[in-house]
Amino acid sequence: MKIGKKKTAVMTLLVLVFAAAAWSRAAEPEPLEGSQVETITVTAQKRKEDVRTIPVSISVLTDMAIEDKDISSTRDIRFHVPNFTSLNSGSRDYFSRIGIRGISNTAIGDPAVALYIDDVSYADVFSFNLPLFDLERIEVLKGPQGTLYGKNTEAGVVNIITKSPSNILESFADFAIGNYGQKSFSGFVNAPFKEDTLFGRLTIHKSVRDGFVDNVHTGGQVDNHDTLAARGGLVFAPASRLAMDLNLSLTRLDDDGGFPMTPMDKQQYEAASGLSGLDDFQVGYNYLGESSSENATASLRVKYEWDTVDLVSVTALRYMDNESDLDADFTPKELYIGFNARESRSLTQELRLQSGSGDTSDKWLVGLYFSDDDVDHDTGYRLDRASADANGVDLYTEDRISADLGARDMAVFSQGTLRYFDNRLGATAGLRYEHARRTMDRVHTFDGSPSADPMNALEKTYGELLPKLAFDYTLTPDVMVYTSVARGYKAGGYSYAVDDEDMVEFDPEISTAVELGIKAEFPEKRGWINLTGFYTMVDDFQDRVKVDPMTIVQANATEVDIYGIELETAWSLIQGVTLAASLGYTHGVYGKYIDPMTGEDYRDKQITLLPEFDATLSLTWRTMAGFYAGASVYGAGTTYFDRSNTQKQSPYALLNLKAGYEQEKWDIYLAIENVTDRQYFLDAFEDPGVGYMGTVGNPRTITLNCKLRF
Repeated sequence: MKIGKKKTAVMTLLVLVFAAAAWSRAAEPEPLEGSQVETITVTAQKRKEDVRTIPVSISVLTDMAIEDKDISSTRDIRFHVPNFTSLNSGSRDYFSRIGIRGISNTAIGDPAVALYIDDVSYADVFSFNLPLFDLERIEVLKGPQGTLYGKNTEAGVVNIITKSPSNILESFADFAIGNYGQKSFSGFVNAPFKEDTLFGRLTIHKSVRDGFVDNVHTGGQVDNHDTLAARGGLVFAPASRLAMDLNLSLTRLDDDGGFPMTPMDKQQYEAASGLSGLDDFQVGYNYLGESSSENATASLRVKYEWDTVDLVSVTALRYMDNESDLDADFTPKELYIGFNARESRSLTQELRLQSGSGDTSDKWLVGLYFSDDDVDHDTGYRLDRASADANGVDLYTEDRISADLGARDMAVFSQGTLRYFDNRLGATAGLRYEHARRTMDRVHTFDGSPSADPMNALEKTYGELLPKLAFDYTLTPDVMVYTSVARGYKAGGYSYAVDDEDMVEFDPEISTAVELGIKAEFPEKRGWINLTGFYTMVDDFQDRVKVDPMTIVQANATEVDIYGIELETAWSLIQGVTLAASLGYTHGVYGKYIDPMTGEDYRDKQITLLPEFDATLSLTWRTMAGFYAGASVYGAGTTYFDRSNTQKQSPYALLNLKAGYEQEKWDIYLAIENVTDRQYFLDAFEDPGVGYMGTVGNPRTITLNCKLRF
């Protein structure tokens, strides 16, 4: 991208932001009695604050929004948050390519988007497929959040807050059935054991669903889902200033089909497999495969409040065990069975000293962070009958790569906000020093014998300063404008799947992001609007690079320039009727990027797996008598699956409808998602034998849902 174009883009964003500010100040609609949007409190900056007063681009989904929109996994967030992408291989045990503003997670290395649940870091790209239930809210922070959240926040943070135990004795049950064999149950019991001192909450979730993708070779489906999850929380407040929260969670995901991907190039697939006439929901595997994921987390949060200072400690232990196998040639031929196994253990500790919640003007925070992660990773393939016979070896002879990956991170951080001119001007500055150590031991064997030199005791350390500077100014009590600049960071590491020791190491990815925004609330709280413009420069962009037909490495491939806008708004039109809309536009292109195999230069090509735009329009209606109706339309622009920008998903739109009847003790709903049964692909990769294989989006689903409160 040329410098002139960059300046033009940034100036355009400036004009848009401040034009919107002037328009919102002039907007003075007549108040409508009983029609208001709610005030939302978030903890995005490690303290409770009104989201409208924070100089950060944040999208918030409240508990009511989560229920109305039927959000049950992180994959569903993309339909309701602009410039948020969630792509996947269809297998829930494998990593999800979560992305914000064009920067996304990759299968190797640290995430670019961090996942936090109840103040606990889930710092693993394989952790994003957990089911979501019994939630208070979801906060999506966009842009680098390194000062407060540290590593893995170069693109942003998904901050999930579950519902805490309370002093109220209550219980809840949620039953659902639908097409494709959908059946689910969620429920909780909340009980005070000693009033104002000890109370607990137990939540469970169980769901099953038949697959969407048919296997025409063996019959049946290749993507059946079975989910079981439980979460328990205990709050102990022995004194008015002291509170301790203990949380335990367990999740198990069992799916058929390791990678339920379907052919996009039907002609090439027919030539390789002998199967013709397949649609986007059909495959022809001789081996079904399966995948499973077990997750367990235990955390303790302790908070002590003095008059003006709070001390917060968050300690967490996490365990994850993911396994999958699949038909690696994606055909009826008995060639290869791929497998992937990943077992990880994680310890994290954060300690924060911060200004008390009663201080509404100047704010400060200092903290320490430590994490230690250990991962045992096994990946490779087994020779199926045809390949075993052709190579003269036993059936299911293994080509296996085993790697022990270590990650240890330590950080010290601080952030403060000072306010001037009767609190109308705020200046925020933050700084974090992050120290990272990455290690690897690795062996590659075939039929139990070494097929490459082992790599032992590889170790690399990194250190990075992550500053942030932001200013906000309150034009009127209802309008705030802000600007910020922040540095993002994703640590380096090792590509465990490559035999050449000279190619295993990759360096950190560093970004600098500038943001301009406005947050405006309209009189009588009838509505609000957020408009943000951003520009991000990424150095040493980490990407998966194919260096020969059989070898893919994680490498620092190029530089990337990204700019765009985000618009979110909600209006209470009349009592009970709310209109909401969002629009995200991100333009991201590669710098000089030479393909090692073809020699092609991808300079100025659009970043892969980044929709040119995304937009959502929704309307909800609730009556005093209890009737509910909702409709939403989601649209996404062209998405490229290859760096040459030739293989793509064209723009598409999805329509969702929902209607119900709500009462004090029970609710009932009927929901239809993807009403028009639009077919589209979410993700894709090129296989040398069968061409592009893709993950197809969900077809039309119909769900009947009943909720009971006791």
